[in-house]
Amino acid sequence: MNNFSAIIDLGSKNLKLGVFNNENKNIYSSKKNINDTLEKSLNVLVRDAEKYLSSHIDDVVVLYDSPKYYSLEISIKKVFDYGTSIKKIYNDLIQEAHFLISQNNFKDQIIHLIINNIIVDENKTLDKIIDDMKIKSLILEIKFICLSKILIENITNKFKINNLKISNLYCTSYVKIYSFKKQLISKDCLFFIDIGFERSSGFMFNNSKFEFFKSIPIGGNNITKDISKILKLTLEYSENLKIKFNRSENDISFSKNSTNEINPFSETIEKNISIDLLKQIIVARLDEIIELSILESTSIINLNPLSKHKLIFTGGGSKLLLNNYNFSINKIFSEFVSYDENDSLVCETGHNYHKSNESFHIKTREKLKKLGFFENFFNLFSK
Repeated sequence: MNNFSAIIDLGSKNLKLGVFNNENKNIYSSKKNINDTLEKSLNVLVRDAEKYLSSHIDDVVVLYDSPKYYSLEISIKKVFDYGTSIKKIYNDLIQEAHFLISQNNFKDQIIHLIINNIIVDENKTLDKIIDDMKIKSLILEIKFICLSKILIENITNKFKINNLKISNLYCTSYVKIYSFKKQLISKDCLFFIDIGFERSSGFMFNNSKFEFFKSIPIGGNNITKDISKILKLTLEYSENLKIKFNRSENDISFSKNSTNEINPFSETIEKNISIDLLKQIIVARLDEIIELSILESTSIINLNPLSKHKLIFTGGGSKLLLNNYNFSINKIFSEFVSYDENDSLVCETGHNYHKSNESFHIKTREKLKKLGFFENFFNLFSK
């Protein structure tokens, strides 16, 4: 058995690998673009790591994002005739809720299980389980994030080709935001948008509770295509322009004295296109992403219109933000913040999440030795 943990972030354009030892220290990290097939790129990524580690990588935790993720919730209750230890029935009730969701959504797999509220004796809310506490009723309010089993099986098979077993698969954007949220000491409403290559995910937390999640098939690549179409530039130049546009149009050191082999601003100068137009293109698409991923939720509709909230951007698209953006939703949000992500951060957040208490119930669920007749029945017809 290896004395390290391997985390792979499976993106649309590239793969990131982080390896952590028993002291949770990152001992190896690398990144590879998916230039050919996923299987071939994965093979090179892992074999390079194995040479460095002088050891085989057999099991991996995979981080994966998709606009096909969705969330749902359940409130489950148990009443007892006499005082019962909460420790004895807490995990059983969680597993029962897990089974109910799996039974009624047998084509999908539960990726995350988030316990939002623990209510005992009808009206007392607990922040954590008290081991020696006796209760007469227990209510758990639980959120689930799910993904198609067919999609997961497709990913699993690609890893199997490289002799890799996926021990757990998590939603990349949720794992990152779970980590970022813990760094923010706030009981106010927090909104996150993670902008990826071909999808964006919106999240809302109220008083540290997970309120809302939605993933949409629009991301940074859509902005690149908009720039290319409207400004009549190649996709390659449009991508460079998108990344570097937030440098001032009057920044002499960049626009005139740049030593870069490719200076995308030269295209706008030659074509007499203003940076203002470029900014309008980007802001229009970002406005759409914010609208579709967050503003359509009933959670935000029910907020106090006089309150101002913080909107936090993560992912590659967060690098596009400017302080002087004129978003159409400026009246709702008082502050826009972006997290600066490096290549190793995603795998680090995935490793920390895999070690967290929240991931415990998903992992233990997968290790149950024997399934009941009805669960076997539903699993059979979900394939």
